Amino acid sequence: MTTAGYRTREGPDARGSAAPEAEVLGTDRPTGRTRSTNPSQPASPRQHDPRFTLNYFDPPADLQRHILALFHFEWNERDIVDRHPGALGQLFVTPHGSGSITFGDRRDIVDASPVVYPGFRLAAPFRIQGPWHAFGVSLSPLGWAALVGCPAHRFLDRFTRASELIGPEIDQLAASLVRQYRSGELSGEGACEALIRFIRPRLKAVPPPHEQLIEQTLAWLGSSLNPDLDRLFDQLAFSRRQAERLITQYFGLPPAALARKMRAVRAAELLAHPELSDEGAAEIAEAFHDQPHMIREIRRYCGYTPSQMRKADEPLFQTMLRMQNLEKPGSFRVIGR
Repeated sequence: MTTAGYRTREGPDARGSAAPEAEVLGTDRPTGRTRSTNPSQPASPRQHDPRFTLNYFDPPADLQRHILALFHFEWNERDIVDRHPGALGQLFVTPHGSGSITFGDRRDIVDASPVVYPGFRLAAPFRIQGPWHAFGVSLSPLGWAALVGCPAHRFLDRFTRASELIGPEIDQLAASLVRQYRSGELSGEGACEALIRFIRPRLKAVPPPHEQLIEQTLAWLGSSLNPDLDRLFDQLAFSRRQAERLITQYFGLPPAALARKMRAVRAAELLAHPELSDEGAAEIAEAFHDQPHMIREIRRYCGYTPSQMRKADEPLFQTMLRMQNLEKPGSFRVIGR
């Protein structure tokens, strides 16, 4: 059999994931907003998991460059063990459930306090005592910079109390939203709307040249599975050294490391198609030296080889890996039961 253009043997590392749909992170310019792009394979019906529900809502039009999605999540089991890909930054609140998420040797607590982060280098395992409910927003690199105003690379791979970076008012708001949510006065969508009302007046201006650099970097990341570094630097109005410093500041990683991570995540997403097209297989094959290289990279950034992901009992991780973004304005998604 063949996988992604490579001749393979039957075995644990040779069969791609059988998840139902993949999405590749791209950008809709000039907004810089992420979109679903996979021209080599049309969308297929999603495989719902009965254990949880994940609802995505579009942000208001004036915030779509800063906020990629609003979300409300429910998983009503008692002991929940899964993994978070951390490809996008988030601000979120957990009105039900508590536990921890592990980043290497460090463990961060998950509770009702609002948390913010710009992303993870690697997928992070977590354990929650449920029922577990959460609501929040997914932040673009521009959104992180405008709301938090701190270099993203200083806060990678950690859950930071939002009050430390945004101010004590977020704790006051979250406490009120948690009370209303627990009493049934407030829906998940309503809680997301309240977060939007809080965020909008607190977004700070980002220097226009830096904003353009963010948009150009997003477009470059979305141009292929293995985008050319020289092409990026040729387009930017900064020296190579300045550009690397600014991209690290806004995206959390220097451009080469950022592209490497996104290549692995996107390849995993493409391999999640039950019927990968020849065009998609060729795109993956061109992005890696060979199949062992592809497997190593996906395992490094996602925690599993492609075949292991298919067998792993981590439904939220697999769903989030496939479902990074909203497809179009006005869309509404229900993932799960």
